[in-house]
Amino acid sequence: MPRPAKIPTPPPPGYVWTPEAARRIGRSVKTLWNYAHLGKGPRPVRIGRKLAYKISELDAFLQEEMNAEPDPARAHESRPAEPRVSHKPARAAA
Repeated sequence: MPRPAKIPTPPPPGYVWTPEAARRIGRSVKTLWNYAHLGKGPRPVRIGRKLAYKISELDAFLQEEMNAEPDPARAHESRPAEPRVSHKPARAAA
């Protein structure tokens, strides 16, 4: 006798599981897991073995990213361009 198909458990009202949250904010599932580990981005709620995200927090995260002002303190954090180095052997003087 075949097994009945497993029906996925729906998230609590007002929440979505990680794959749906990733789709909503345009990030990968792995990025959301990294955000959760680093304490960045929208905060997940652990329900059993899964992470659920509150829809209002996802919307607030997107709104914050859309209206983010550039931080003047971080404007020059990147390294300056390094000078180009030629890898060709030098020509002998004739």
